[in-house]
Amino acid sequence: MAPTDNQAALIPSQRMRVAFILTAVGGFLDAYTYFERGGVFANAQTGNIVKLGISLANGARDKYLFYLLPICAFAVGLMTSLAIKEILERRGVRLVRRTVLAVEIVGLAIVGFIPLGEQWDRVANCIVSFVAAMQYETFTTFRGEAIVTTMSTGNLRKMVDALFLGIIHNDIDKILRASLFFAIIATFTFGAFLGTRACDAMGRAAVVPAIGALALVIAIISILRERNHRRS
Repeated sequence: MAPTDNQAALIPSQRMRVAFILTAVGGFLDAYTYFERGGVFANAQTGNIVKLGISLANGARDKYLFYLLPICAFAVGLMTSLAIKEILERRGVRLVRRTVLAVEIVGLAIVGFIPLGEQWDRVANCIVSFVAAMQYETFTTFRGEAIVTTMSTGNLRKMVDALFLGIIHNDIDKILRASLFFAIIATFTFGAFLGTRACDAMGRAAVVPAIGALALVIAIISILRERNHRRS
């Protein structure tokens, strides 16, 4: 039986504060891999797929793996997230999302120690793509809304759809929904801004603020779940 909206609102990992923090981390990590790790977008693989096609067309064989490996790592991250969910849910363990966040933190901590340079950047980009895929697969719904925290194309479409319907039908609920997706997109942009500034100031260690943000999400989920447990 699917949870009602009121029930879903009580699920800690679906709180909007979690959505905004994770979305900021998504923009942050894209800026990090772009500026510090060779111009790769580790969260959304469309850019890497396009660059892979361009490299193939231009015969730039030295660039094939640079874009192909993050794509493969993203796919493995998706499967790993599904495997974690399957294993923990079979055992009745309600730690799926926090486990995924913990893996993401460990992965980013490793990235912070990986030296700069094309060969090492391939490794770093694969790790970021891997953990970004886990976040993408695990955190999909917030208070009944399907929100993507690692990219913005889908969120942009939903914002425009809701805005159009709100204007055409004079529907305030649709306008409010459009404003929610606008806020999510703005948060992703702000995360990219922070990531750029962090790269300027911290170089390869710029992943540290993202680690702190993910740790904050774990704390929020844990605190809210404990409160819900006490109320029940």
